[in-house]
Amino acid sequence: MAGLSIFNIRRKPTKEERFREFFLSMHPKLIRYATTLMGNADEAKDIVSEMFGRAWEEFDSLSAEANAWLYTATRNACLNRLKHLKVEQTHIEAIVLATQADVDNGYWEHEALLQKAEAIARSLPEPTCTILRLCYWEKKTYQQVAEQLGISPDTVKKHISKALRMLREEMNR
Repeated sequence: MAGLSIFNIRRKPTKEERFREFFLSMHPKLIRYATTLMGNADEAKDIVSEMFGRAWEEFDSLSAEANAWLYTATRNACLNRLKHLKVEQTHIEAIVLATQADVDNGYWEHEALLQKAEAIARSLPEPTCTILRLCYWEKKTYQQVAEQLGISPDTVKKHISKALRMLREEMNR
């Protein structure tokens, strides 16, 4: 036993050491792979970082198939991200079309009518103006407005009727 020492005994690498080696060997390959799939290096780096985070969580159970798992997970994440980007693009296109339709269909006329109605509402006598604002702009119920102002719900209802009648008359002029 003369040649044995404690320095000849190899210790088992820790999970962190094994993962670090795995990361260093796989990271550049996965970045290239994901960039090819995504067509965008920044998106690829984000996805690969996320996949390595998942790999760390699963590392003990992956062992031998870690490389294959990581490639598959990265490919799936890239495909999911591409699908998501396509949906986002579709929504953006729909918003652009809707905005153009608003402009084409007199959005500005509608906006002008709203501004006129708001100006008329602000010019109503008190407490009708306040009651209208509380009910329609602040979305309070007649009961809540009545309690806040110390009046009956029927009084609130009468002021709302008066306000709506005056708005109709002024808007039709």
